[in-house]
Amino acid sequence: MPTQVTLVNNLSDPLAVSTTVTPALDAYDWGITASTVAAMSDGGILWMNRDKGITNHKTWTFTTAFEVAGVPVTVRERVTGTLVASTLEIQVTAGGTASDWSGAGPVAVPFTGTDGQTYTVTGALIGEGLLSFANVVFSVARTVLPRIKHMVVLVMENRSLDNLLGWVYDPAHPPAGYVPPGSEAAYEGLLPQTYANSNPDITGGAPVYASAGTTAWTTNSGTISPYQVPTPDPGEQFFHVGGQVSNNMGGFLTDYVVQVGEAKHPLGNAAQIMQSYAPDQVPVISTLARAFALSDAWHASVPSQTYPNRAFMLAGSSAGNVNNTRIPWDIPTLFDVLESQGISWAVYNDSILPSLTKVIFLSKYATNEKNFGSIDDFGKALADGTLPTFTFLEPSFGPLEHDRSYHPPYDVRPGENFLAKIYTLIAESPHRDDTLFLLLFDEHGGTYDHVEPPQGAAPPAPDPVATDGSDFPFNRFGVRVPAVVMSSYTPRGVVFRSPTDVPYDHTSVLATVRDWLGLQSAFKTLLPSPRIAAAPTLAPLVAGDTPQPWPALDLADDGALLASLASIPADTPLNDIQRDVLLAAAAAIGGRLHTEEERAEARAHLCTLADAEAWLRPLLPFLRRPAG
Repeated sequence: MPTQVTLVNNLSDPLAVSTTVTPALDAYDWGITASTVAAMSDGGILWMNRDKGITNHKTWTFTTAFEVAGVPVTVRERVTGTLVASTLEIQVTAGGTASDWSGAGPVAVPFTGTDGQTYTVTGALIGEGLLSFANVVFSVARTVLPRIKHMVVLVMENRSLDNLLGWVYDPAHPPAGYVPPGSEAAYEGLLPQTYANSNPDITGGAPVYASAGTTAWTTNSGTISPYQVPTPDPGEQFFHVGGQVSNNMGGFLTDYVVQVGEAKHPLGNAAQIMQSYAPDQVPVISTLARAFALSDAWHASVPSQTYPNRAFMLAGSSAGNVNNTRIPWDIPTLFDVLESQGISWAVYNDSILPSLTKVIFLSKYATNEKNFGSIDDFGKALADGTLPTFTFLEPSFGPLEHDRSYHPPYDVRPGENFLAKIYTLIAESPHRDDTLFLLLFDEHGGTYDHVEPPQGAAPPAPDPVATDGSDFPFNRFGVRVPAVVMSSYTPRGVVFRSPTDVPYDHTSVLATVRDWLGLQSAFKTLLPSPRIAAAPTLAPLVAGDTPQPWPALDLADDGALLASLASIPADTPLNDIQRDVLLAAAAAIGGRLHTEEERAEARAHLCTLADAEAWLRPLLPFLRRPAG
């Protein structure tokens, strides 16, 4: 069976290629299929026979040569005969720098062209197995982040920038600098007695100002901890967000009055929506924001809920949905792009319940065990040098384990501890200096922010207009969320904004991966969303030649914290994430997806934590425990 060798040209000019083999090999066993690969396209360059005529441990080397930006490049395949067929290894060379020969993982060599731009040539074996031989895909592209070999993205839940980091800087304690240069306007955070909402049922209609530090609140049945503000969970659906951002971000208090009333809490408690955490209340995220690069202009992709925003982060589209509805969504994702290029990826989550990524894309990844694992697996990959090229991390969302996602109304401190754990694993690992760590929150979750979401967002693809009945044309971004970029080459203590007229949003993750790994051609085919094409990348946040240290964090005693937390009442309402994770657990154990009718019926019965406990009781013996 022949092996096909393809060259992906992600450049704006065609590549003239020449291919030879040594020692000589009969034309029956190999052939040249192209001498030119067009710009922004894939082209087969040769084929080779691997199951006949190449035995007795003899070795042949196939060499394809071309030039990129004045630098000579070669890509090679080395075939060694065996008694039954042959083994295959690949190597890439650019400007005199060669990768090791590899018969398993991908190879890559970055280089600088005579034009001063950075390029990368890569190679990967695709599809080697018992019944087939591998094909080979080489790729060449202009790239960014040349010192980065791994990207880790941790996505937390439902907090606005103002809610967690509105007070992290102030006029007396400004950032050390701004990126890009020339954007030295003051940090767009909160200021005392400056931003307010009002409602006639709260304080007689007097302004309720955004304030520093959350406080305890009393209800008819107990006390709300300062670390559980706001309680109850604010509205996060599309129609709620529309009300919140109306009247120049003046609708948060009025929208929250409804939530508080439905929970039968004292109506005055709605004022807690205007409280934001002081830095000493959330010391982990505050320390990281001040130590690395914090954006004060990163917006959610959709003015709505979790699933659409996480889908934009991984697919550049939400399959026509503005709310957490009609899942699973079967659209191409970043993981499909990486898989097509032989690039390693993984999703690690902090629960024995299914990953939320699986929940959203269950029809695609329900049976995928290779790429989904636990946080213990993530720690092992960091320690033993097997960290994938791209890693997506998820906290626990409950209801089985403690919620560690910052999701209201749960205590934020377990989320702080989880963030500290992930950061420390990376900071103390051998991968630290070649890893870019990005912390994001998927959406604001109804918590207050004072900056109005911009209009003019590019449409997604597929489904540039919502097909769920809302007819939303996806032309407005969501509310601001915290975004912290960390690497050994990230400027310290800076605030960053977009270097273009388009703000950062979650599709910037995709745009960054595209340009970092040189996947322009694959994105053009699999992820052609105009939103991704318009998004700015994180290239300005990784600069310089000398790695800088990562500050150490004071790790809290997680066990003591969890033991000290008050038990969550059994009648606490479940959120959409918790319901759908429970449904996905049952689907995985049952070996089939639920019908829409079954989902609707189950969701109607999964209302509280007590319902979740009853649902999980028969499932727990079958849930796979994380390794380690």
